[in-house]
Amino acid sequence: MLRTALQSTRQCSQRLLTTHKDAPLLNLEHVRTTVIMEQMFPPKLARKGALPKVTQKNRVLNFVDRVHAHKTPDITCILTDFVEGVGIRGDTVTVKRRLFRGKLFPAGQAVYATDENVEKFTREKQEKGIKEEAKPLGVYGEMTVKQLAGMYLKVPMSGDNSWVLTPKNVRVALRKAGVEVKESCITLPQEAITGPEEFNFRITVNGVKSVMVKGRVVLRHNDPSKDERIELPPTWLPTTKIKKTKQSAESRGDS
Repeated sequence: MLRTALQSTRQCSQRLLTTHKDAPLLNLEHVRTTVIMEQMFPPKLARKGALPKVTQKNRVLNFVDRVHAHKTPDITCILTDFVEGVGIRGDTVTVKRRLFRGKLFPAGQAVYATDENVEKFTREKQEKGIKEEAKPLGVYGEMTVKQLAGMYLKVPMSGDNSWVLTPKNVRVALRKAGVEVKESCITLPQEAITGPEEFNFRITVNGVKSVMVKGRVVLRHNDPSKDERIELPPTWLPTTKIKKTKQSAESRGDS
């Protein structure tokens, strides 16, 4: 049986070689597969200088592991530039192999986390700390700023009593919208707001970067029939998945 299998293998290789001459673009690379097997009944020890006696029973193999079936691990790299959703320059992150090899590394946005690169960026961070440069906002801070920039906050206020808008009222409205902000991070316009109107206020994120947010005071009465019936923009900008079209793919290829 083994002899027949070897003969068929030789015939297949010869046919592939003849086909390769006619078609030079044929890929003859070996498939990188590794299967680990073990003998269920190992042969007994032989005398010194003699070969062990191998019987049919010793040729029975047991499956142990299939190496190529394991999931490839992620790659630990160091970012050389800000990458949205991943990190900022100098961050050591672990990303998918496809993302690193297909986008970050070819574009020069990340390098392998070798000892030399780790030492280089560690020294860079130390120098920045000595110079007291501005602390980077961070990837999640940048995402928060971007999200707040498209926000339209509705601030409910009493329509039966007089009032002056304060940062506390804005903080409560933000909390109802799912955003936790300290009052010290909210900056209102200098002119006092005492009625239903649109206004812009500033939110400082991590004490580093500030963003302007749009808002509007909405009056709420004890009698709901007196409430304003106006259409306002949504609190958050809707996110839609952009579908790839054939025209966009062709335009990318032309560019």
